Amino acid sequence: MAATKTSLHIAAFQQAMHPAALLRPRSSPQQDALALQTLDELHIRQTLLGQWACAAPGGFAWLSVTDGVASSPCADLASRSFLEVLHAANPAAPQLQARKLPGLVRQARLDWRAQYLKPRTRGAACTLASLLYANGQVCAVNSGDARIWRLRTQAGGNVQWLQVSHDHTAWQQMLDDGEAQAEQADEYASIYQGLLHCLVLDADDGPDDDDTVEGAVHEDWLHIWHGQAAPGDAYLLATDGLHGALTDAQMQALWQAADSPQDKLRALHSAYRRAGAQDDISVVLLQTRV
Repeated sequence: MAATKTSLHIAAFQQAMHPAALLRPRSSPQQDALALQTLDELHIRQTLLGQWACAAPGGFAWLSVTDGVASSPCADLASRSFLEVLHAANPAAPQLQARKLPGLVRQARLDWRAQYLKPRTRGAACTLASLLYANGQVCAVNSGDARIWRLRTQAGGNVQWLQVSHDHTAWQQMLDDGEAQAEQADEYASIYQGLLHCLVLDADDGPDDDDTVEGAVHEDWLHIWHGQAAPGDAYLLATDGLHGALTDAQMQALWQAADSPQDKLRALHSAYRRAGAQDDISVVLLQTRV
């Protein structure tokens, strides 16, 4: 029997927050960045408004989103420059396997500091969500409140949303420690949205844990998830502009109602704009097809 061949397709959109939502002027109108990398090409984007789509041949895709921390200096530079350093690794290298992603992020953090740390950039910071898919093996990492979901179609057609990232926020810590319940989000979450960890240009590197086993591993500043893709799985990466504007229930309903992956992304984008675009947004979808 011939082996089943899986094809990979990437779609993404990015938009800057509406100027009317700005609490104070900022140096750059867009503090998000995203990276779309295949065996053939690399695109790093930081635009006011854009949409992209491409195929990912050879069973390989490496996708990332970053969000510059608005309260830090050079937030737009932080988000773009970290992706430029991280995605400088050669995707055609045989050793670039999914399980290597945490090590690539740690090394990029050191290289980022060496290349960009100057008096004016001290304290620059960004969040990160990055996913590497290589021949059915998947690794997802995040730092801060950028998120990654695995979307898997169940019997009957319903899509299971599994968040494989972990927010590094005070609110999430309260949930983890049992000090709050998810049902209290509307009442308390906005008060405790502060980041506990993210990528900070002049921070010391964290510990090098054993993170090659399947499942989740958690460092102070980096959450790591390993998994095996099933036919038809999709992976959605987003900065907090998405889940800051839409609830999980709203996103899942929009996703279920739309037909094609492109239609699903358009539905999320339209709902984000209707919500008032209170933050920059970058969303990337990796869709597997048999």
